Amino acid sequence: MRSCLIIMICLFGYCSPARAADILDREIQLPETKESTYELLNRISGLTGFFFIYDSDIIHSEKKVKFPGGEHTVRQSICLITQDPNIQIKVINRHILLYKSGIPPAVDIKSPPIKKDSLNFIVAKAVVKDAQTKEPVPYVSASITETGIGTITNQSGEFILKIPISDSIRNIWISHVGYNQQIIPVELFLKNPVDIYLQTKIVPLQEIIVGIVNPQKIIREILNHRIVNYPGDPVYFTCFYREGIEKKNTVVSLTEAVLQIYKTGFESSAEEQVKLLKMRKISNENEKDSIVLKMRAVIDASLHLDIIKYIPDFLDLNNDNPFNYTKIDMTVADSGLAHVIAFEQKPGITEPLYKGELYIDADNSALSAARFEINPKYIEKAADLLILKKPKGVDIKPEKAGYYVYYKQWNGKYYLNHIRGDITFKIKNKNAFFQPAKTIHSFFEMVVCKIDTTGVKRFPHKESIPVRNVFSETKFKYDDSFWNNFNVILPEKKLNEAISRISSKIEEME
Repeated sequence: MRSCLIIMICLFGYCSPARAADILDREIQLPETKESTYELLNRISGLTGFFFIYDSDIIHSEKKVKFPGGEHTVRQSICLITQDPNIQIKVINRHILLYKSGIPPAVDIKSPPIKKDSLNFIVAKAVVKDAQTKEPVPYVSASITETGIGTITNQSGEFILKIPISDSIRNIWISHVGYNQQIIPVELFLKNPVDIYLQTKIVPLQEIIVGIVNPQKIIREILNHRIVNYPGDPVYFTCFYREGIEKKNTVVSLTEAVLQIYKTGFESSAEEQVKLLKMRKISNENEKDSIVLKMRAVIDASLHLDIIKYIPDFLDLNNDNPFNYTKIDMTVADSGLAHVIAFEQKPGITEPLYKGELYIDADNSALSAARFEINPKYIEKAADLLILKKPKGVDIKPEKAGYYVYYKQWNGKYYLNHIRGDITFKIKNKNAFFQPAKTIHSFFEMVVCKIDTTGVKRFPHKESIPVRNVFSETKFKYDDSFWNNFNVILPEKKLNEAISRISSKIEEME
């Protein structure tokens, strides 16, 4: 079983802070019950506001424990729950570290961890899960907010963050729409991966009732507050980018890159630029003749998914606006409440327009996230927009085209943080009457791993790449040191397994 550390986040409530030196001797009362170790320790977190960290190979979080109930100190309660006399306890800031007797705690407040892949970086690894379902949570933002360094979790809820040694005393901010934001010291990410359990935000009923307002007004406020919420000056983004094609759940091709982007402000009409820093291509030699799709201008599409800068029709509330809007919920985005506005084209309109949901901060009217797709009822009409070239004798129909956009607040402004697109097609040979149609899934995603506002200027023309070309055909020279200290999106288990099965080649091109 994988050795990992569990970070228990306060789930059921929060009491006034206690001093670290006193918390273990504080008396608390728990009911007589039979619950898992995780659930019982979580009760203590709820009563004290202190979070537990432990190695899951030492303390099994799913083990059922009979707790006698009654009033005990925190120390006594932990002993009754773990039922192991060799368990040692140490308090570090707002965290309680549990470890085996004879095994010194790996965390020391005076000497941060120095697991490094170079002399200048610490590697922090984690899996983020939903506290109730225990399922992994994809697209969670993990960042060192003061530095502009960050990444996201993959489809398996995993992230890896490479942190400069100089930032080892800072905190990692973990945030995702619909969950309570968590702030975790870098020093608590030890040599082993850490499991982080996020609690969904429960919005009080009165907030929902008071929040019943005109949804068009909420959307209009997004644009009215752009000058306050979003950067007007150009910045550099260092981004990790990935695109791929799957057939029958088998990876046909995968292209990954690190890009530097000259990103202009939301009001600027100046052209944005992209510089290629690192790139690799992995192709499945067994599937060569099945690749019939090439994704058109995906880098350009990624840039234009900054819907605050490139206003789509569902945010443009002109007199001919073709959408209906409905406020469907209140949730949490980062540390504040957010309106959830659903939109869909009006009855009688049969164009392939978008439908989806917008997440808008209730305090400052900033758009923090958006999920939308081409309306499935009319997606076949969007074929020419999605397909670059169709081979003769082949019928290609799009089935689904969905997109996700997330913004992250940094230094008082909201910056593009993560975009993802997933497009599914059905492909059938017109002459093969009895053969079933094949499903092909293409995807792309980009995460901003670093924001830099110092000395920003346009790239020399020869250093930028064309963004409207087929990116996978970009010529590059492979670098065997490859990712080096760049932050990337970890391949999820499915991708890792697929890559290992492929008789792959990393193409080296001059």
